[in-house]
Amino acid sequence: MERFITLGTRPCGSPLQPALFSNSTASSLAELDIATASSSRAVLTRLIRAQIDSLVAGKKQQPLLIIDEASLLRLDVFAELHTITQFEADSKPWLPMVLAGQNNLAENLLYRTAIPLASRIVARSHLPAVTRQAMGEYLDHHLTIVGIKNSPFTEQAVTAIHQGSGGLFRKANHLARGAMIAAAAEKTQEVTAEHVRCADSELL
Repeated sequence: MERFITLGTRPCGSPLQPALFSNSTASSLAELDIATASSSRAVLTRLIRAQIDSLVAGKKQQPLLIIDEASLLRLDVFAELHTITQFEADSKPWLPMVLAGQNNLAENLLYRTAIPLASRIVARSHLPAVTRQAMGEYLDHHLTIVGIKNSPFTEQAVTAIHQGSGGLFRKANHLARGAMIAAAAEKTQEVTAEHVRCADSELL
């Protein structure tokens, strides 16, 4: 069974934070205990690599490093990530990595400090904006999760959310939430395109 690992980072703090999180049990989390906040980057890097060695070589497990919001990482972090993922002169692919982020992630990987890591990327994927129909289904799905069977959004409101968000879910979430707040302020259970426009003006 694969173990999914996320290395904690802070865009505005030091590049490597002494945190390694896992979806495994408490006992296996103890095996991934990295260090205290006082450890140097060199010590943290050495300890992380040792833990990966232990997982792959000793316990025959395949870790996977997933970094969400990678577009917010400081540029020098990319160089450190390249160092962490090198094993036996880069001959052992023991720590595959998934970087997820906004569009500027691709641009950040073009900087000099990121080139060694970028040269090892074997696959890239871009999630395009969703269609108007998919946006409606997305909103209905979230409403169903919270127990709302009949959508309060009019067809025009869904269209306004789709257009205002550019088909991107993150902004659509903000627009939908803001529109519902605007509708609640008017004491109406129907969310209209005007409520969406009101929410959009608040986000600008």
